[in-house]
Amino acid sequence: MINIVFTTSRGHYKALKVTGHAYSDEPGKDLVCAAVSTLAQTLVNAVEQIGKVPEDQIQCTIDNGYLELVIDERYLNDSIDIAFKTIMIGIEGIEMTYPKYVKHRNKEVHGNVENV
Repeated sequence: MINIVFTTSRGHYKALKVTGHAYSDEPGKDLVCAAVSTLAQTLVNAVEQIGKVPEDQIQCTIDNGYLELVIDERYLNDSIDIAFKTIMIGIEGIEMTYPKYVKHRNKEVHGNVENV
């Protein structure tokens, strides 16, 4: 199962966390995993290129079955929100088609306090 968490803070998207594997097919042929990975990595690029966030202000960790993107709050803006919402539409489409393999949720944070 791939779990995806979109995080907002002060009305703007600030983070994405993708964990797990779909296992909808053998490695190298898993289209669900490939689709989610492509969307997540596209968001990382969009934050820098469209959102105009300097690369050193983006925390991004990518590993096997794991991607976490966190943007410094000083750089949150409407362009980043549009990029996040666009990626979320793609994730929701995959989740509707393959609910056995993908789940997403939204989380809001205020300082150190989370609201799920």
